[in-house]
Amino acid sequence: MASHFLKISVGAAAILLSTSLTPLRAAEPLDSAQKQEVEAIIEQYLMENPDVLMRALQNVQAWQTAEQTRRQSDALISVWDSVVTDSSIPSVGPVDAPVTVVEFFDYHCGYCKQAFNGLMDIADNSDNKVRTLFVEFPILSEESGVAAAAALAAAKQGKYIDIHRAFMDSRGLLDNDRIDEIAADLGIDVAQMRTDMESQEILGALAQNNAMARAVGISGTPAFLIDGQLVSGADMDRVKALVQAGLENAS
Repeated sequence: MASHFLKISVGAAAILLSTSLTPLRAAEPLDSAQKQEVEAIIEQYLMENPDVLMRALQNVQAWQTAEQTRRQSDALISVWDSVVTDSSIPSVGPVDAPVTVVEFFDYHCGYCKQAFNGLMDIADNSDNKVRTLFVEFPILSEESGVAAAAALAAAKQGKYIDIHRAFMDSRGLLDNDRIDEIAADLGIDVAQMRTDMESQEILGALAQNNAMARAVGISGTPAFLIDGQLVSGADMDRVKALVQAGLENAS
């Protein structure tokens, strides 16, 4: 990388030198031989003063980090606004709750299953002060996508939380037979669920969820947004701390 950066630095410095000459010389571009001579001088200087090159590399890396952080922050604001105002995303808790928790998850994710009880404990015992949104983000397998579509289809029958709990409590592969079995046990019209699973509404929602997750750098599950702050992984201590902080700020 240093060698590549050195070549870039030499070329850039040569261009800068050629454009910062007096107006008379600026009207006379350097020819090939002159450019090579300037680049050789600069290269020799950088080789004799590696600390200059290292500072330049550090500056570039610092800029890249800051730029990545800025872009992620902008994306987080946009995604947050989209999620909390989308009434089609399954949720529990009042829309005007002072604290909002968003989870991106996959039904075949072991860490999501580990985080499930803690997340539902927050939702069930918040005295209506926490709203929790469930963003289907099936990335682990084809079966994950089927399960996610089934959950969204069950939502159309008012059974989302029921099937969500059942899928999270289930162990092993959620294949078609297992999904239909769980749905039937919950009193869901399986035939209608299967029809709805193929609808553009549900397929589009899953595609949108994927795009939102990618936009903020979420590539694994679970991931949480708590009042706009991103928590990656099943760090429920961090999730609970942010929820508590939000409740205290709202009181």
